[in-house]
Amino acid sequence: MAKVNFVFDATSLSSGANKGCFRSGIYFAAMNILKALSKREDLNISLYCNYKELAKLYITLENDFKDYKFDIISDVPMNSLTKFYNYCLKKRTISKNNKENFAKFLWDIMVRILKPILKVQYLLFRGSLLKYEKEIDVFFSPQTKIPYPFNRMQIKKAIFLHDAIPLVLPEYHPYSKKGSWYSQLIETINNEDYYFTNSEYTRQDFLKYFPVINEEKIKTALLACSDIFKPSNFEQIKNAKIKYGIPENINYIFSLCTLEPRKNLLRTIKTFVEFIKKNNINDLYFVLGGGQWKKFISILESEIHDLGQYEDKILKIGYVDDEDLPALYSGAEWFVYTSQYEGFGLPPLEAMSCGCPVITSDNSSLPEVVDSAGIMIKWDSDREHIEAYEKYYYNQNLRDEYSQKGLENAKRFSWERCANTIVEKFIS
Repeated sequence: MAKVNFVFDATSLSSGANKGCFRSGIYFAAMNILKALSKREDLNISLYCNYKELAKLYITLENDFKDYKFDIISDVPMNSLTKFYNYCLKKRTISKNNKENFAKFLWDIMVRILKPILKVQYLLFRGSLLKYEKEIDVFFSPQTKIPYPFNRMQIKKAIFLHDAIPLVLPEYHPYSKKGSWYSQLIETINNEDYYFTNSEYTRQDFLKYFPVINEEKIKTALLACSDIFKPSNFEQIKNAKIKYGIPENINYIFSLCTLEPRKNLLRTIKTFVEFIKKNNINDLYFVLGGGQWKKFISILESEIHDLGQYEDKILKIGYVDDEDLPALYSGAEWFVYTSQYEGFGLPPLEAMSCGCPVITSDNSSLPEVVDSAGIMIKWDSDREHIEAYEKYYYNQNLRDEYSQKGLENAKRFSWERCANTIVEKFIS
């Protein structure tokens, strides 16, 4: 059987060069889909990357793809000038990450000198990518629109659609603005290309908002989580607590998400305080991890400050390194994630994979992920939040039951199945 020549748009993977909130759920989905696709023997995989992000992509590949080798194509010729420019960009990024301000300043000067030359190369060369047309069977984007000139090629094109949040809740999402990558994406949606969604709910959302999509060409490919998510031992939990300033002898509930309005954090924290006040509980804390939206963090911090004597019950630990997450999930009494809307909802799946009981909301895609393996409540109900906290706090047997249910439920999801769903559309 002839192999399928498969070009993967790796531009979005460039965000992996910097640890922090840029390494979002979409980044991890793209990373794991690429790794799963790479295990297939019926694909020849090449990576495309926008020339502006090449240097960051090389850092990502060094960090997260050490055992993988890919051919890379871009909008500029891979000549000595391009390689030196990307070397300077790479050194600037590394200097910034290591807080080497003087080195960053020097590399920044080199980048500024070379950047206009690269821009000219891009304008002259980008159309010549059309020469690859006969060598490509499929172009796959894990997030954004099909880039020029691949959108002009007579090849199969596919995009992974993660959610319709900017359409459903535009007031919360900066990507709803014209000119953003999301608005550019939805402007290109058509009835010829193939689309994959991370949940059936997301699939139905896109069919509703974009009836032009050919229903036969949009399919659900459920995501999964990394193999690192499994129950941790006592020593691993202890070390994670020390690293993130969580007192060793306390019990805590855990929440992990980007700190933004849609995640319903003001309600989950407020109802947690009402719960411990109502029941005169002194031995439980709320640990909140995740990157943050600058516009929202001041609101959140003000709300926490207004809690008065209960302020110290909320431990905001910021971004959590990937390798520490399993221990923080495993050490928690339970995990709470009552978002207003999710395209998939990876954190509840990660929590279940670690044996952590889950409380989540009963909307959007979350029932597909959690199923009957967690307590599901209305995202906007204070009463249901407090009742859910009480059920878990006062019933160890219930926590144990949902811990086991979560572990079993998590087995339904795998990156291999996700990749197979994508590829089966293109393998004859």
